[in-house]
Amino acid sequence: MTTRRRILVGVDGSDDSLKAVKYAVREALADGSDLWLVYATDPVVIVNGYVWAVAATDDDLHRAGQAVLERVKALVAADGLPAERVVAEVVTGAPGEVLIRLSEQAALLVMGRRSIGGLERMFVGSTSVQVAGRAACPMIVVSHSGQHEPGDAHGVVAVAISAWPPHTAALQWAASEAARRHCSMQVVHVVPTEGVVPTSAFKATAAAIEAHLQPLREQYPDTSIEVAVRTGVPIDELVAASRTADLLVLGVHPARLSGLARGLLAHAHCPVGVSS
Repeated sequence: MTTRRRILVGVDGSDDSLKAVKYAVREALADGSDLWLVYATDPVVIVNGYVWAVAATDDDLHRAGQAVLERVKALVAADGLPAERVVAEVVTGAPGEVLIRLSEQAALLVMGRRSIGGLERMFVGSTSVQVAGRAACPMIVVSHSGQHEPGDAHGVVAVAISAWPPHTAALQWAASEAARRHCSMQVVHVVPTEGVVPTSAFKATAAAIEAHLQPLREQYPDTSIEVAVRTGVPIDELVAASRTADLLVLGVHPARLSGLARGLLAHAHCPVGVSS
C-alpha cells in the first residue's frame, strides 16, 4: 500500500459483502483511494453467552478466506481498479473486533448488511451493527436491497439531526461528501410529534440549525445546503428521506447504537454513513 487514502472493506464472500466491495471500488475509482480487503476468520462463536468452537483448523479457515479473497480480487479487477491499488488479507479474530481495530488505519470502512431473521441473528449477529459507532473512521453500510447502483443517483447527501446539539462530525463529513460528489446536502430534522406544529416553531428550529451550518457554508461555498424540518415518526421520515438520497449520514454515540440508528441501518433505501 502507498500513502494514498485507504478504504477498508469487510469481506466474507456473501452477496451482501460483494455489494459493499463494488460500492467501495466505485469510491476508490472516484477519489484515487486504495482498497483494503479483509477477511476475518474466527474459530470461536459465542451464542447466548456460551462458547462454540468451529470444527476447522486455523489453516483450513485461512485457506477458505484466501479462496474468497481471490474471487473478490478478480471481481475488483473486472470493475477496473488496478491490482497495485488493492491489498487483500486474511486476519484471525472476530470480524467485528478485527474491523474496529483496523479502522484506525483507514479513511473509510465499507460493510454490507442484510436483514436477517431472529434465529439467524441469534447465531451470527450483525457485524455491521456491532462495528457502527465503534469504528475509528467513518463507516458506510451498504444493504443488499438498498439502492446503490450508479443509475440510482439522486445528487443528494442527506444527514439526519436526531439529537441536540447536532453531531458536528456527522455534519462535517456529510458536507465534505457532498462537495466531493458534486451534489447537494440536505439536513433533515424530525420533530417527533403529532398534530399541527406552529410555523414559528419550525422557523425557530430551522434558525438554530442554520447557526450550526454557517461555518460549513463558508467552508463549502459551492455546495448547496438545504434544511428540512419535518414532523412525524423519526424512523419513518428518515427512511422516506433515504429514498431520494445517495447517502444518509448519521451521527451516533460511540458507546451505544440507538434504536433509530439500528432501524435506519436495516430499512434505509440508500447506503447509510455512520460517524461517531
